[in-house]
Amino acid sequence: MTINYNLAVSTSKPWTLFKLLLKWRGSIWKSVIVELIVWWILYAIVSIIYRSALNPRQQQTFEKVVQYFDNRLSYIPLNFMLGFFVTVVVNRWTYLYQIIGFIDNVGLMTAEYVRGRGEMSRMYRRNILRYCELAQVLVFRDISMRTRRRFPTLDTVVAAGFMLPHEKEKFDEIQYRYSKYWLPFQWALALTYDARKKGLIESDYYQVCVTNEIKTFRTGLAWICNYDWVPIPIMYPQLVCLAVHTYFLVCVLSRQYIISEHATNKTELDLYFPIMSSLQFIFYMGWMKVAEAMLNPFGEDDDDFETNALIDRNITMGLMIVDQGYNRPPEIRRDPFWDEEFEPLYSEETAKIPQPSLRGSASQIRLPDHVQEIRMVPLADDKDPESPTLRRRVSVVPVKRDETRASRRSSLSATEVFGNIKRKVERSFSKSKLTEDGGT
Repeated sequence: MTINYNLAVSTSKPWTLFKLLLKWRGSIWKSVIVELIVWWILYAIVSIIYRSALNPRQQQTFEKVVQYFDNRLSYIPLNFMLGFFVTVVVNRWTYLYQIIGFIDNVGLMTAEYVRGRGEMSRMYRRNILRYCELAQVLVFRDISMRTRRRFPTLDTVVAAGFMLPHEKEKFDEIQYRYSKYWLPFQWALALTYDARKKGLIESDYYQVCVTNEIKTFRTGLAWICNYDWVPIPIMYPQLVCLAVHTYFLVCVLSRQYIISEHATNKTELDLYFPIMSSLQFIFYMGWMKVAEAMLNPFGEDDDDFETNALIDRNITMGLMIVDQGYNRPPEIRRDPFWDEEFEPLYSEETAKIPQPSLRGSASQIRLPDHVQEIRMVPLADDKDPESPTLRRRVSVVPVKRDETRASRRSSLSATEVFGNIKRKVERSFSKSKLTEDGGT
C-alpha cells in the first residue's frame, strides 16, 4: 500500500521531517538495512584481520594498499551517475502516473451527451464506461503483478463483472499473436456510433466529445504499455548498480583506520566503527534504492502504484456518474448573495487569521507627497538626446490625492492595532480560564 505522509508534513516545523524518519514501511532504513549489515560485517572482518592476524611487515603492506585505494576512490564518478540516473527515473515515474488512467472524464462526457432515462439509454452509458475500464484491467493484468494476482485468467475477469460471458466469446474469437487491448475500446466507440444513429446522442459534435475522451483514455494506456515494453536500457541500471557496490566494496579497504605509529597515513583518531563511511553508505545506497523502487512503479514495492485500488475506484465512480448521477442537477434557486455584496465566511477559529489581499507586489506603491504633476514626454534619441524634434508632444498629468484613502488607511491601521491588542487579551484570558478549570 502506498505510504501517505502528506498530513504529517502539512505544516512546516523544525521537527516535521524528523517525524518521517521514525517510519519503517517504505523508508530508507528498510531499503538499505540488509546491504548495510553486510557491509559492516565485511568491514569488521578486514579490521580484525588487520589488527590481530597480520605481522608488522604485513600491516605496512596493507596500509599501503589502503592508501592506494583511498587516493583513487574519486575515480568512480558516483555523484554524476546517480544524479542523472535518478533524474531519468523520476521523470519517467511522474509521466507514468499522469497517464495511468482516471476514468472520470469518460464518465462525465458519457453522462452528459448520451441522453435518456430508459433502460436502453442506461445500458449504453454503463457499457461504454465498463468497456473502457475493461481495457484498463486487461492492460494492468499484463504489466502489474498485483493485478495479475487478482485476475490470473480471463475467467476471473468475467467472474468479477468487468466482462460478460458472451463478450468473452467475442473476445476469444479473435486469435493472433499480439494483445487485444484495443477490442474493448472498439466496442465502446461502436456504442457511441450506434447511440448517435438512434438519437440518444443529439449531434455529431456531442459524439465527437465522447469519442475524444475515450481516445485520450486509450492513448494513456497505450503509452503505459510502450513504457513497459521499452524500459530504460539495461546497461544504465547495471552501470549504476555496479558503480555503487564497487565503490563501497573498495571502501571496505580504503576506509580502514590505520593504527601503525610510523605510517604516513596514520588515522588521527581510532574509532573502530566507521561512522562517516556508514552515513555515506546510507545516503548513496538509499539514493540508488529510490531509483530502484521507482524504476517499475507497477510492481509490489511499498510505494508502487495501487493498480487494484485504481480499478475499483474507476469502475465504482464511473458507474455512479453515468447512472445514479445522470441528469440530476439540483433545482435552480437564488444564491445567498443575490441581493447583497458577497462576503466570504470563515469558521470562528480561522476568521482571526489575517488573509492576504492577493494584490500585485507593486500595487501599493504611492508617489511622494511633494509630487504634484507628472510630465509625459517621448522617448529620448540615443544619438541626440537634446533633439527638439522629440519634444513635439508633451503631456502634463496632475496627481490627484485621495485624502479619504489616506485617512482610511490610518484609521484602519489603528483598528488593526486595537484588534490585535483585543485578541491578545482574549487569548491570555482564555488560557488563564483553562488553567483555573484544570486546577479545580
